[in-house]
Amino acid sequence: MKNKKVWYISKYALSPDQGGPSRQFLFSKYFGSKGYKTCLISSNSNGFSFLKFKGAYKLSEYLNFKHYILNGTKINLGFNIRRIYSWIEFEYRLIKFLRNKNISKNDVVIVSSLSLLTFLSGIYLKRKHGIKLIAEVRDIWPQTLIDFKNFSKYNPVILILSAIEKSAYKKADFIVGTMGNLGEHIKITAAGNEQKFRYIPMGFDESVLEEDYDNSLVHTDEFIVGYAGTIGLANKIDLILESAILLRNNKKIRFKLLGDGVLKDRYMVKYGSLPNVEFLPKVEKNKVGKFLSKCSILVNPWEDNALYKYGISPNKWIDYMYAAKPIIVPFNGFKNIINEARCGEFIETNNVNLLANTIVKYAKMSSEELDKIGKNGKRYLEEKLNYDVLTNRYIELF
Repeated sequence: MKNKKVWYISKYALSPDQGGPSRQFLFSKYFGSKGYKTCLISSNSNGFSFLKFKGAYKLSEYLNFKHYILNGTKINLGFNIRRIYSWIEFEYRLIKFLRNKNISKNDVVIVSSLSLLTFLSGIYLKRKHGIKLIAEVRDIWPQTLIDFKNFSKYNPVILILSAIEKSAYKKADFIVGTMGNLGEHIKITAAGNEQKFRYIPMGFDESVLEEDYDNSLVHTDEFIVGYAGTIGLANKIDLILESAILLRNNKKIRFKLLGDGVLKDRYMVKYGSLPNVEFLPKVEKNKVGKFLSKCSILVNPWEDNALYKYGISPNKWIDYMYAAKPIIVPFNGFKNIINEARCGEFIETNNVNLLANTIVKYAKMSSEELDKIGKNGKRYLEEKLNYDVLTNRYIELF
């Protein structure tokens, strides 16, 4: 470990003052706490926040690591030509930034998607310095563009990104994925390299979770079905609301949805008159936990998409499990965590009757049964998904 540095590079990593901390920030903190000289490098051009500063970069020094935020063009969310330009700009600034850094063959570089162009920088650093390369995959690109944005697999941008992805799988020493079945995708994309895959899911760090939880039992005659998050195209909220129609005559069961999104106004017009549905406004992050812990069960529906056969890595499950409430997940893809923790169940998605019947099943349980299922999730989170445990798994690759 002596003099070993970890260069953790991710254009979209976020610090606390940018709305984070993100996974990369937290791993950097724990790498540093375990004796590794860690430098996290990200971009100011990420679509989530934009910090105004002069110069090529902004340096923040923490107790155990350094975080360099490279300057860049301000962008918005969405996939467009300006975002692609920001990818190219980041890699140019990154290589220029690293030119005079003391990188040795004992070091490790982790390149984390998105953007995929950072994989090319990782391959370059491995060749130049002889260091170990770990490619971290948090979103499967460019397959996401094909499956969700209807891009042709023969689109020039897709062909370029596919070539970069395949090259990274071949050149990396290890491939870390936040999706449990990513190895199957690697096998299809770059057969023979799937043995490099290591599953390290999204993690739990109590110091940055919402502090306003109240895990006492809800002593009320109402059975509250809760959802907290974005109300948009990818979140399948209509499945929850259609089940509310089926259960509108059940005086005990109520549905509460907290959050905002492009479909919220439309849903409020269509479903807002239901006596058992309540739409709540978006709140500050430190107040979401209060809402979750006052629900009886929590629901997280998903679209039926072929990409999910490789797994998913939702941060929402971390918040839900910490609230210690049973979780219902309508989902047809690769299933893990919720079933392993025994803190709820997966059911077939796009099946409104099944969701309604499953909700009724939980509504008939005693408060003790619900409490036991919910606490299973929180226990699993604290024992299996805390960042200290996950960091030890990560550094085994160093």
